[in-house]
This record gives sequence, structure tokens and C-alpha cells, in this order.
Amino acid sequence: MTSIQNIYIGKVRNSAVLDNNTRIVQTSNRISAFDFIFPFEIEKKAEILQALSVFYFQKTEHIIENNLIGCLNETHTLVKETKVFPIEIIVRGYLTGSIWRLYESKGVEGVFAEYAVTLPQGMKQNAKFPKPIITPTTKADGGHDLPISCARASEIIGKDNWDYVEKKALELFEFGSLEAQKRNLVLVDTKYEMGIFENKIILVDEVHTPDSSRYWLLNETNCMNPKQLSKEFLREELIKFLGKPEEIKGNPANHLIFQDKKVVEEISKSISDRYQELFKLFVGDISPYEISKPNLIPWPISPDAFAKSISLSLMPENILIIGNGGRDYSLFSAFAKLPEVKNVFCASGKRKWEHAKYRLCPYTNVDEIAQFASDNHIGLVVAGPELPIAQGIQAACEKHNIPVLAPSLACASLESSKIICKEIIQAAGIKTATAQIIAWNDLKKLLHEYLELNYTAQFTLPCVLKYDGLAAGKGVFVLFTKEDVYNALVSIEINLPEWEKLSAQVNTDTYSKQMKTPCFLIEETLNGEEISAIALCNGNEFRLLPMARDYKRRNDGQTGPNTGGMGSVSPVCLSEKILGQIRTTFEKTLKELSKRNTPYRGFLFAGFMVDENQEAWLLEYNCRLGDPETQVLLPGLQRDFYTELLNTAKGYSFFNPNKSGHEFNHDGLKRIFLVAASPEYPEKSAPRRELSINNFLQNSCEFIPTAIEPDCTTTGGRAFGLLASSKTFSQAQKNIYCSIENYYLKNSDGSFCKPHFRLDIGKEFCEISQGQTPLKESL
Repeated sequence: MTSIQNIYIGKVRNSAVLDNNTRIVQTSNRISAFDFIFPFEIEKKAEILQALSVFYFQKTEHIIENNLIGCLNETHTLVKETKVFPIEIIVRGYLTGSIWRLYESKGVEGVFAEYAVTLPQGMKQNAKFPKPIITPTTKADGGHDLPISCARASEIIGKDNWDYVEKKALELFEFGSLEAQKRNLVLVDTKYEMGIFENKIILVDEVHTPDSSRYWLLNETNCMNPKQLSKEFLREELIKFLGKPEEIKGNPANHLIFQDKKVVEEISKSISDRYQELFKLFVGDISPYEISKPNLIPWPISPDAFAKSISLSLMPENILIIGNGGRDYSLFSAFAKLPEVKNVFCASGKRKWEHAKYRLCPYTNVDEIAQFASDNHIGLVVAGPELPIAQGIQAACEKHNIPVLAPSLACASLESSKIICKEIIQAAGIKTATAQIIAWNDLKKLLHEYLELNYTAQFTLPCVLKYDGLAAGKGVFVLFTKEDVYNALVSIEINLPEWEKLSAQVNTDTYSKQMKTPCFLIEETLNGEEISAIALCNGNEFRLLPMARDYKRRNDGQTGPNTGGMGSVSPVCLSEKILGQIRTTFEKTLKELSKRNTPYRGFLFAGFMVDENQEAWLLEYNCRLGDPETQVLLPGLQRDFYTELLNTAKGYSFFNPNKSGHEFNHDGLKRIFLVAASPEYPEKSAPRRELSINNFLQNSCEFIPTAIEPDCTTTGGRAFGLLASSKTFSQAQKNIYCSIENYYLKNSDGSFCKPHFRLDIGKEFCEISQGQTPLKESL
């Protein structure tokens, strides 16, 4: 029986990938412009777009094969599931639109810098090019596509593929131009998308429709403002109310004008009339259904099943993220990329989080955040850091019936108390390091004795010290030498008052609270390779995020003091043996928590040490996404992740319970995240410095403003980070270390210093990709 494998929600199209290498595509009446969906629909738009696309797919089959299999009804098609190239091919015949705005403001040099295309001097608006030009772009998950040169496009998809794509795009444009002329129209510019199906390059998406192409009336070609028979008309209408695209602040779909029902009806009708006018020009006096009808085929699954899957995959319009670190920015960014999400509120404090969908939640107290969420119609709250979880954000939101992705206070003790966590791990029968519990006064005495005598029977090296409660990432000490013992003792004595103050602020139970004195664990040291495994847990069900690795120590080669994390990589390829152990660990833990009548719902982070015998030892749990693991995990996740996240937050079972224990769908790209810290980190507090960037055109890496204020000053040790994505770890690492050279920190006296960063993030994975032993065999 055919089943759905994954769901995609687009600006105007939704689709479902099936397990037989096909995809159902639904065209909607939604309308988008400036990369946002607007809060009204266009009558007849969906059926017109589908009919025109089918019409032109059939007319261009002699040029290039396409992905169309058949029509399921007037607004749904079945297509071949194609590996689509990550670029769009824009063919332009006239100097208009965005390229005219660039030409007008920055001249020939500006166009060349952006597109690597040389245009003649002195061209006028709407002038025809001597011959059509190609200006490819990237395909962004959300926000703007970025222009790239043809040479860069060739690098991305391969020279042979690009040569073929370029040739076919020009042939399609020539054919489309002739077809337009027959109807007294001009094909001004258009976009094509292509990909590989069964080792052939084929045409995908729509072709020569009003949404993918710009048309003018032939007799208005020389006018300054020729009549637009395309979606460009919407942009012209909106510019009247919103101003120029580059001047629009915030999400334009939130503009007050759209609360005026009469204005919205007028805009909607005008746009619908344009769609119908163009359709009639192309096909005459027939209905869209008459084009789809001869191509009708049976549904591979029930229409109701498809509709239900789409409905359950849609995220709320308003989402709230709690937190102000790099992890929380990545959460914010991930939800902001979803086309149906209108606003992402952030309880973040002041940060340089620049996005049109960004909205500030001015509270940090969990009860105030929950009340704010209720007052602002928030449909989902996601807690990033441990503090709001330990303060009870789950219960606070539950009072207002707001879906929240955060475990209960009872479950949050897994992170808030390392001793309670160890007890649960042991009760569940999970392989973990042996440990003993010790009160602070006894530990202090023991450490002083060791330093004075160089040995005590009760304390031997190597070992690991862990403070029982929350310690903002500073409560773990790996001890190998007498110097390590001394440094740990000094650090604990300095920081313990702050840790105790933090512990008093949270509502979770800890072993130290029970004993009414600060307590620690002394653990045996485990050797091997560390793996970060994160699961979205929903009672006894769970789904795995891709495996990752975090680099905790400050300096290269895993040396120097422990930090909050200096970088991360994902996905880490593991053997089936190790993956099986990881799955079993989560299964046993969830079963133990359910047995205690405290079912776990939320993210559960498991740190593992994998030894030379391929045995995975559980180090500890955190009740949240990891930082910096989140930065490499979220960008590649697909729609099933968001669907199950929302179900979990609502207290529902997973939509696909048969996939419990399996990994979420992922784009397969390799990602490396590099942390850039102040030179003092983590030994002492860093002064404020201004971030300075040498090359603003550098866009091979994503900038993560971990602790950057709106005025571009740093606040915190781990100031910012860079994220690189590529087909190989080697290329990702190359991109990231080239990019970091453009970033400097400006001191108060005007001098500059380089941020501190490790030079070996992802090194072992780059070696693997260059021909050494695969990690799935070595681990």
C-alpha cells in the first residue's frame, strides 16, 4: 500500500512525497510576494496555474522531459520525485524588475558584482537585451534567494549538468517567447527549475505560468510601465501601500491595510482578473478543467489522507521561542523559514536577530511569558535553555492551554540534578560510569588532602567532578593532573555561591535540596569518542535527530578548560550496533520515567562516550536541545520534524507512530559550526567589544549572532558563530575557516583583536571524507 514519506509546505504549493518515487503536488489559491504569504486568496488562481503548467509541460516535451505524470483533479498533480538542483535558472530578455533597480543604483559594475554579467552602458528601463541573459539564484528554505554567477552554478551542480541546463533554459525561453508573440504578448523573464530523475535531467515545477514568468502586452513594450500580466501585478499593487520592497520593515503581511476588508477584496479581484485574462489569452474560451481532464489519473492514496497530512503539518501563524543563545537563534531562524509562520516572538533580551518575522516578547519570567503567549495568540512555545524549563514553563503554559515544547518539572530533574539523573539511569539498567556522591564540605577536604599529600585512598586520578545542580555549563571538571585538581577547587570555590543562587531560582527537585547541602558526583573517567544524541520524546515514543559531535574543550586537540562548546558537526555516521545501543538507551529511559508516572515530552539530549569496543556509555542527560549541536542539526531537518514537534507540544501521539525510534528526514548535507569567542573565554569575563566584518559579500557561511547586541557589540564569552553547509565536511570546513578570517573584535581603545576559535573542528571527519576509515566502521 502506498504511503506518505514526507510533507512539504511552500508559499503557494504543498506536496507529499510517496514511497513509490512519486509526489502529489497541491496548488493553492494563496498569494505570495516579497517572500511572504499574504492574508487573502485569489479566486481561480490554483486551477489556472495548474492548467497552464500542464499546457506548457506538454508543449515543451520536445525540448526537455518534465516531471508530470498526470492530474488528480483541477488543483492536484502527480509528478516524478526528482532530485531537484539547488538553484533556479532565471532567463531575462529585458532590463526590468530587480536587475533594473540594481543597474539604476549601482550601474554596470553593480550588475557584474552581483551576477557576473556585463551589460552595455546607458541602457534604459525595460530595454531589450541584445540576447537573453541567465542570472541563476540559490534556492533558499525561507527568505530571499541569493544571486549567483553562472560559474558558481556550474560548481554547485557540476559543469556537464550546468552546460545542459543552460542550453535547455535558453531553448525553453526562445520557445516561450514565440508562443507569447502569437498571442500579442512578450515573455519578459522567467524561471526554470530542473533536477535528476533516473539519471536524466528533467524539468520540474511550473513553466511559463504567471507565477514563474513576467509577461507584457506586445504593444506596451516601449512604455515606462507596461501592463503586467503576471504575479508582478500583486507587487505593484502592494508597493502602493507598503512602499519599495527594500524599504519594507517587518513582515508586510502584518500591515494594517489588510484588515480593511474592502481593500483586500479589491486587490484580490484585480489579481484574479489578471490571472483569468492571461489564461484566456493563452488557451482561449475553455476552462482550466478542460486542460486537466484529459490527463486525469487515479489518486495513489486517498484525497482525505493527503488533506489530513497537510493539515497536521501546518505550523501555527505565531510561535514563541525562549532563550538568547546560539541554539535559540537557530530555533528562531528555523521557524521563521516556514512559509506559513507569520511571526516568531522571542523572549530573548536584546540581540541582533534581524528578520522580518522577528517580534519581541519582553518577559523572562515563565508566568509572564505564558500570559504574553495567551494575549498574543501564540500557537506554540518552544523553550531553548534549561532555566525556563526548570522554572516551570510547561506548567505555566498549560494553565493557558498553550502548546509548549518543554518537559515537566519532574522530568526536568534529569538535567537540574546530576545525582537524580544518575539514579534514574542506573534504575533503567543503562551502561554508565560508576560514581559516588559526596557533599561539598567533604569534597573540599578531600581535594585539599590530595593537593597536600599527592595521594589519598578515597580520591584517585583521572576522574570527573560534577556539581549536582545547574551551573550554566561550568559545573563539570575532567581531572587528569594535580594542576587540574587545583584549578577545579579554585573554580568551585569561586562559582559555588552563584550556582547555589541559580539552584534556588528553579522549582525542580535536586539531590542537594533534599540533603540541604551542595553535593557532587565523583565519576570514573570514560575514554573514547563523544557523540551527542538528541531525541524528540513523546511519552514512550521518540524520534532521533541526526547524530552530532560537540567540541567542549577550549583549544585544539581537546585541550584546555571545558567550555559551553567551541563547535559542532553533523551528521555523524554510526554503525548499526551503536545506533541500536542509543535507541535502547532512550527506550529504557522513557519506560523508567513512565513507570514513575512522569512521562517525558520534549527534547532529551544524551551525551555518549563510545569506547574502542563499540560500546556506548551514557554520560548524562540534558532536557533540551544542545548548544552548539542545534546549530548544525536544525537546518537540515524536514517537515516531519515540525509535525511531530507540534503533536508532542499539544500532548498528542506522533502522527507516524510506526517511525518511533527512527531518525527524522534530513537533507543529507554536512554541516560544521564554529564558535568565535572572546580571547579571555572561559577563564574570565570579557569586556564589550564591537564586531567588525571585513568582507560583507562573504556569504558562504551563515552568521549566528550568539551574543551580539543590536549595536554590534559583544556581550558574553562565546560571541558569535559561523555555520557552513556542503556536500562534504572538507568543503564545509574550508568555507568556514576562510570566512572566519573576515571577522575582528574592536577594543575600546580602537585596536583590533581576533576572536578565539579552534582550528580543528571537524578535522577527523574531513580526514574520513578524504579516504580514511569510515566512521561507521571505526565507531
